[in-house]
Amino acid sequence: MNDGGVRGAVEALVGTDLSVADHTDLADASRAVARLQSFVDHAKVQIARRGRQLGDEGDTSSAHTLIDEGRCTGTDVKSTNGRDRVCGDLPDFEAALASGAVTGAHLDALAHHTKSLTDAERSDLAALSDELVADAVDQPPALFDRTVKGRIDAIRNQHRPDSDAEMLDRQRAASCVKRWTDRDTGMKNTMLSLDPLRDASLWNVIDHHLARLRSDVANAELPFGQLQVEAVLASVTTSSGGRRIPEIVAHVDHRSLCHGRHAHTLAETADGTALPVPTVQRLCCEALIQAVIVQPDGTVDQLCAEQRTASRQQRRMLEAMHSTCAHPHCEVSFTACRIHHVTWWTKGGTTVLANLLPLCETHHHLVHEGGWSLDIDERRAVTWLRPDGSVWLTDAGPNRTAADRAGRATRASCDRSERPPGRPPPADARSESDDDGKHAGPRSTKRRYAEQPNLL
Repeated sequence: MNDGGVRGAVEALVGTDLSVADHTDLADASRAVARLQSFVDHAKVQIARRGRQLGDEGDTSSAHTLIDEGRCTGTDVKSTNGRDRVCGDLPDFEAALASGAVTGAHLDALAHHTKSLTDAERSDLAALSDELVADAVDQPPALFDRTVKGRIDAIRNQHRPDSDAEMLDRQRAASCVKRWTDRDTGMKNTMLSLDPLRDASLWNVIDHHLARLRSDVANAELPFGQLQVEAVLASVTTSSGGRRIPEIVAHVDHRSLCHGRHAHTLAETADGTALPVPTVQRLCCEALIQAVIVQPDGTVDQLCAEQRTASRQQRRMLEAMHSTCAHPHCEVSFTACRIHHVTWWTKGGTTVLANLLPLCETHHHLVHEGGWSLDIDERRAVTWLRPDGSVWLTDAGPNRTAADRAGRATRASCDRSERPPGRPPPADARSESDDDGKHAGPRSTKRRYAEQPNLL
């Protein structure tokens, strides 16, 4: 097998004492691990492929080598077989995996989204192989998954224009409720499987109750998981005094709404789940439509307000620009984010669109407790400043559209060694919060973030 830097990666790991490593050492070790993981993933693909060949020739014992000798689970083998199928359809990805340019997770995304393609659709996808490899090299697996889905949706729509509507019909038919009791713990379990539309309707109600519960100071010490439980219960038990019409927020561009799907269609729920354009058009027949004019650079016109918390209209406008947390490496959905004042309210910042950004809990804490700061210009380009005032990265703003996300991935690839913290600080270590917190976090939390300036 081709070495491709594997020996160097092994030597780097063996020669590093990780128990006393600094940030640079950990970054080097992480890159070495990623290189070795790609090598191992490619080796598994080759083992699985050769095992099937020997099995076809009568050597049945070789067909299960990964499980029998490699200590792999059935799920591992299934994933490896999917990667092998991708390598057969798109040979460039096998070469990229072998060289360490992409990861097994990138191939998993392709395997997931290509399993139901027709031969003609696979042929069209193969024609995009070079572009897909370039996307995979530049993008983390989670973002590449969305990129692949967008490209495959476009191909499928060319061959089967009604495929997305048919999928929604299948999802609706497969929706179900299951309830059972865990015999060991006695806990009651309820599993609800829903199509994207009804899921969006349900979670809009749950999120409304969750925001109300989080703003109540009496719940300050209640764990987030318990708040979610209370929000779910409130959504099904609270009486509204009449028939409640579920609200579904969908983002769709004007051209798609008026004329149907096109090459750059945007039709999705608030959390980025794609919706069939015909379904969105049908919903608009009896919906309240709020137009938000998005400029060619992805920004939205200003909307002024004097209150501290962002208004419903401001949230809609921010949501039209941002599908996730404003941090370039973060995939936390907009609906799970806090609305942050770039210039803090307590420091004279106002609640106007130009001063607002969505930040997830982790990066919201990083700014408040960690000493990081943000600057935003008229194009909504965001500059992230370390606690010492040095510039870490300047993004280029909104990330709602596919073009925004692609540009964001290219910009974010400038320094992959600086990643978000694994988890936010403890709930009792909050500083002032733009949405609903009024607590000053202890110095120990700020010190913990300030002493680790590379947490992004």
